[in-house]
Amino acid sequence: MSEPLRIEKIIPRGQGLAKAILARAIELKLPFEVRNKSRFSETLLDGRQALFFLPRGNVLVDGDILIADDGSMIRIAAADQEVVTIRSTDPNLMMRAAYHLGNRHIPVQVGEGFLRMEPDSVLEAMILQLGLELKKERASFEPETGAYGGGHRHSHAETFDSDYALAQKVYADHEHPHVHGPGCNHSHDD
Repeated sequence: MSEPLRIEKIIPRGQGLAKAILARAIELKLPFEVRNKSRFSETLLDGRQALFFLPRGNVLVDGDILIADDGSMIRIAAADQEVVTIRSTDPNLMMRAAYHLGNRHIPVQVGEGFLRMEPDSVLEAMILQLGLELKKERASFEPETGAYGGGHRHSHAETFDSDYALAQKVYADHEHPHVHGPGCNHSHDD
């Protein structure tokens, strides 16, 4: 049995690679739960075992290319998984739903005419109370990465730690009003 492949490098959505090169990549379908991890193992379609040691804080997205230690390329695809898709013809209702879901800091995919989340009976009841339609289905799930974390660190790896620390400080300052400095006039009591 051969040694497992070791994978540490990400090329976001295969940027800069020719289509002919991208066509050689082995597809690996992963649900969001796995694409959100930095350390995991998978068996590739060709039967080889792959060990993933990705930079922490990454969320792999559909089309990302991973490079193995032997030069093999793996193209990430978002696997279908159980999701709840939310729709309404009323844009105001959709904005309200997006606000309430975002306020709960859950992963949400924003698409043209829909919102998508992982199943959650409490949130589903809230969405129905707001007057929106929801459909439980199997579909790919690619939530927004958010302003304070997640996403790729690829081209800024050398400054990521300080950038991330700054983003976390801004977040902490925003979430803890008693730490705010002069001029802060808002409250988080509601």
